[in-house]
Amino acid sequence: MAVRTILLHAAPDSGFADRLAFAVRLARQTGATLVGLYTLYPTGVPRVGRALSIYINELKQEARAKEAELRRSFETAVAEARISAEWRTVEGEVTEALKEAAYFADVAVVSETVGGTMDDDLASTMPEHLPLLSDGPVIVVPTGKPVPASIGRVLIAWKPSREAGHAVRFALPLLALADKVEVLTVDEPGVDSAGGGALATHLASHGVKAEHKHIEAGYAEKAIRAEAAEFKPDLLVLGAYSRPRLAEFVLGGVTRSMLDSAPAPLFFAH
Repeated sequence: MAVRTILLHAAPDSGFADRLAFAVRLARQTGATLVGLYTLYPTGVPRVGRALSIYINELKQEARAKEAELRRSFETAVAEARISAEWRTVEGEVTEALKEAAYFADVAVVSETVGGTMDDDLASTMPEHLPLLSDGPVIVVPTGKPVPASIGRVLIAWKPSREAGHAVRFALPLLALADKVEVLTVDEPGVDSAGGGALATHLASHGVKAEHKHIEAGYAEKAIRAEAAEFKPDLLVLGAYSRPRLAEFVLGGVTRSMLDSAPAPLFFAH
């Protein structure tokens, strides 16, 4: 299976320029069509009450006013890259609209949560919710960090879980394009480190040359970050929320930590 359609969350938040650059370069590398989806209805605002209705109408008017400049940036970027692209504007609520569009895309591209502006706040739940709602993979692009020119180096944070398995399977088309792939396992209670070698062997059957590295360390989060700093991946593949979300919020976890400060673009699947 190849990547043929890339869905881009188009919104005037602080992360748009970085995720646009990433999505355009990914589309150029894969030969995929890039679909920019712009929504007029904000996330997290209920549709009840007259006061809220007035507020929502104001937000929608502002969204319409901001669309033109955003679309120009999109069209300029895709024209320079000479890729196939499409811009869609929908009335629906952003999370639901992206979830529906993701059914017909091979991967969706969103941004790491940032704060500061109203548009940032409206987009802040996107990297958290979309991987859970979507039936496909989501790439979360860091904001304010260098955007890779292409996917050349991929780090797989592996543990034998359903989520990690889904992430690797969805990532196979990108792994096949990479120059170097590393499967990382960390010595944790209940985690079979030998599975990393088995995964590397499995990937080889798909034409992916992957090396396995096992770290005899305590915390997976610290080990992944340390390895990312050394390996310098263009993409970090991992499962999203392999334990209940409430535990992630209360106790912390790899998913939660990576979303808070991504060391590289994150390829998530749930």
